[in-house]
Amino acid sequence: MKILALYPGLNPAFDEVAYALPPLIAHGCQVRVITSQVSALKSSELGNTFEDFGGVEIYRSYADPWKMIALDPASTAEVQRLVAEFQPDLFLVNSPHCLPLLRLLRRHHWLPAVLRLESADPLTLVRRRNYLGFPPLGRVVGRGYWNRYAREVEAIMVNDPPDLHHLVRLGRPDCPVYYAAHCAQQPAGVALAASRDMGQMIYIGSLIRHKNCDAWLRNVPVILEQTPTERFTVIGRGPFQHVLDTLKQRYGARIEHITGVTRVEALQRLSGAGFAYTEATTGWGFLCDAWSTNTPVLCPQSTFGVVPGWTGMMPQTPAALAKTVRRLYDDPDYYQTLQQGGATRYQSEHVAEVVARQYLQILREVAAAGGRAA
Repeated sequence: MKILALYPGLNPAFDEVAYALPPLIAHGCQVRVITSQVSALKSSELGNTFEDFGGVEIYRSYADPWKMIALDPASTAEVQRLVAEFQPDLFLVNSPHCLPLLRLLRRHHWLPAVLRLESADPLTLVRRRNYLGFPPLGRVVGRGYWNRYAREVEAIMVNDPPDLHHLVRLGRPDCPVYYAAHCAQQPAGVALAASRDMGQMIYIGSLIRHKNCDAWLRNVPVILEQTPTERFTVIGRGPFQHVLDTLKQRYGARIEHITGVTRVEALQRLSGAGFAYTEATTGWGFLCDAWSTNTPVLCPQSTFGVVPGWTGMMPQTPAALAKTVRRLYDDPDYYQTLQQGGATRYQSEHVAEVVARQYLQILREVAAAGGRAA
């Protein structure tokens, strides 16, 4: 099977989801990726225009994701040539942002298409300004987006375990919904830190609405003032920079900010921190990376299917938050149990070979079904 994948920005140096693709080669597939040189919010560095990533052909035909969305004419002409040369059997669309390019390509190459979404949560599908910051309206608008996407592709793949119970309800007769886990394979040869700085908690990711950064203003002071935690390291950038600026004004050098690092450095830094911290309600990459580096995860939000005291810490009040973090310092058995639970979750669900097999089964089913005619 020949798979033509569309990503708004893909670089294995920064994007863990890339690692789900090379195992497909070992299962007899051919994979060609069309993407951009810039990896969205994760890096402003330009990737090579072509990369052979474990047998996966990555063509960075567009300068940045925005030109890919806008179908920059010169780049799109080259993409059309690459698709015609490849003669794919199926399209794997890794963001709604790539749907305009899919529409264009299917004028000449009508093939089944699978759209991958991190979550089916309607609020993750629409920008805040499009629902005026009013969540009930956002859910209505988000469901409208979902229905539109379902009319454009032959299947949707989601990566959020809470969606598992709703796959039948979310699907349509002409657009089933499948689940595949988030891929977070470590690159080969990563040298993890030899020791941990127990006074450091760390967050790595974009500073966007879905990461719930506003909650930092409530919980970070509790952690820094009522526990032995000495500093908070944040790696990432985005429109919620003002939250970080507010914390820096209050705590100065105890708030460390780095705009971006490679995936290898991110894993090294995670493995050297005392614990990881996120208030996010969607986005699995950070949790998976923490689990893969044996770093306990503090995630007060409850939508990740985390088992408290085993795969993560989920205190629901400020008093419970302070008590839980203090326990990390006072109870070595508790710390080690969280390390073991996270590592078990990572190895069983999120390594590349496991996720690739899920991808392969979904893509085979969609290709066999054929889908709607143009």
